[in-house]
Amino acid sequence: MSHERRRSPRVAILGRVHGHVATLDVKVTVRDMSLGGLSMETAFAFPVGAVHEFRLLLGDGASVELRGRVVHSSEATTPAGGRVYVTGVQFIDDDAADGAGTVGNFLGRITDA
Repeated sequence: MSHERRRSPRVAILGRVHGHVATLDVKVTVRDMSLGGLSMETAFAFPVGAVHEFRLLLGDGASVELRGRVVHSSEATTPAGGRVYVTGVQFIDDDAADGAGTVGNFLGRITDA
């Protein structure tokens, strides 16, 4: 039996958010997000425990900059047979865990769109 460890539900991004790891100047594919973190795909693995600055951008130009800690990174195969790394990031320093903070406001813009 699987137990959900997340404190808030994930929101499927479906290409609505463009991700960028500012500390590495690398674009990433954001798979999904929650108040606590995000899941992303990249061409390389991220070391667990590393802290990075992320910029997330919506199509309407709204953006947010967040800090996050890598909590896992694993290799996956794409449907076309390619290799990607799926990485989970836990946000740090957000101002509210109840949805009223920076992440909550950004997620609200995604779900309202």
